[in-house]
Amino acid sequence: MNTTTLPAAFAVLCSLAMFPEVGCRSADRAADDGAASAAAAPAAPAKGTSSGGKSAPAAAAGSSAAASVAGSLDPAAPVVVDYALEPSAFTKSVAKTDLLEIALANLVLAQGETPAVKDFAKRMVTNHTAIQVIVTKLAADTQVELPTALDADDEATVARFAAMNGVALDKAYMAFLAEQHPKTLASYRWQYDNCKDAEVKAFIGGTMPIVGTQQRTAESLNAEVNKEEIRLAAEQKAAEQKAAEEAKAKAAADAAAGSSKKKGKSSNFSAKKPAGS
Repeated sequence: MNTTTLPAAFAVLCSLAMFPEVGCRSADRAADDGAASAAAAPAAPAKGTSSGGKSAPAAAAGSSAAASVAGSLDPAAPVVVDYALEPSAFTKSVAKTDLLEIALANLVLAQGETPAVKDFAKRMVTNHTAIQVIVTKLAADTQVELPTALDADDEATVARFAAMNGVALDKAYMAFLAEQHPKTLASYRWQYDNCKDAEVKAFIGGTMPIVGTQQRTAESLNAEVNKEEIRLAAEQKAAEQKAAEEAKAKAAADAAAGSSKKKGKSSNFSAKKPAGS
């Protein structure tokens, strides 16, 4: 790829990615924004949805969405991920992410309900379609073969979300993106700091601000659509922590009482022993 054409391409991409409330930042700022979030990347969402690609009942879809949301709200359970990839592997991972992001966003556009979430999904289709074009050209110049279809894991993810509709889908979608985007940004950050390939480095410098914009917007929108779920998850976590602390304190008190009782019996036995025995 002729890197002299990249600035113009990325300027267009950045304009497509603009969200009024956050804007499009530099690669350095995007990298800094993502570092803290990615360091505490939460656990993967639950997979409890109906099979066969059919729509689940409202209650099941709602509980699945809640499980998905709850799975993405625990910053105390970081996932350790090795972001160190060769440039070719990173390029493939970008293409893989694009395929999944576009598939999920199109699903939300077809089956979602919340206007703000559907607007975000539309923007995601635009962004990742544009990134696809650029990364395809990059791969051709660097002779890297990119995936052209979802792999089995991502197909399963799409099928899981396809079993939901309306608000339940919107909630699960935003929780999923709020979980995934910090990891994606961390992967970009590692490449930004370590990649020696000039063409891949130029690609990262142009696309990382877009990924950063997506992350901030997804985080903000998730906090809005999953407000109640986030509150309940926080209350549950606090209750679990309190219960664990109380159990620990009780165990310590029982152990201390047992030790004191044992010492008391030992003292009584010594006092009752005949002299000279």
